[in-house]
Amino acid sequence: MQTLRRALVVLPALGFSLLAQRAGVSPAPYMSAADIATGLSTAVAADAAAGAAVTVAPGIAVRRRTGGGEPQYAIVHPLSMEIYYIIEGTASLVTGGVLDPPPAAPADPDVVRSKTITNGLIRRVGKGDVIVVPPGTPHWFSAVDGTITYLESRVRVK
Repeated sequence: MQTLRRALVVLPALGFSLLAQRAGVSPAPYMSAADIATGLSTAVAADAAAGAAVTVAPGIAVRRRTGGGEPQYAIVHPLSMEIYYIIEGTASLVTGGVLDPPPAAPADPDVVRSKTITNGLIRRVGKGDVIVVPPGTPHWFSAVDGTITYLESRVRVK
């Protein structure tokens, strides 16, 4: 009898809780691999030095950079942390040091660009690598072997 009483109290509460969750929460952002590939193949970078990108959700993008042609920006995000997960390809990534030449005042306070980095650490990065770039840390793909594709998450922390 006590088990029945517990069930009569617990089951309705559980049911209301699950119903409330179903009614009040929107679905998670999703983009299929096929849609990402299509988006990257048709994306025209507004600026070749920034690479082509497909936005999956606010602050989350899949980005592709190409090694030939336009040099990549050296950049600092004073207010945001970036996290990269390399999906395919290889490149030399420079982190730390200082932007060179020193940049002019940016239009966007969280995107400070220059041409190169002086005194940074150069690492070879490739498929499966994860890089966490803290706020204020210069970073730059100084050389890309063919193309590199990576998941980029930018989180504003300041």
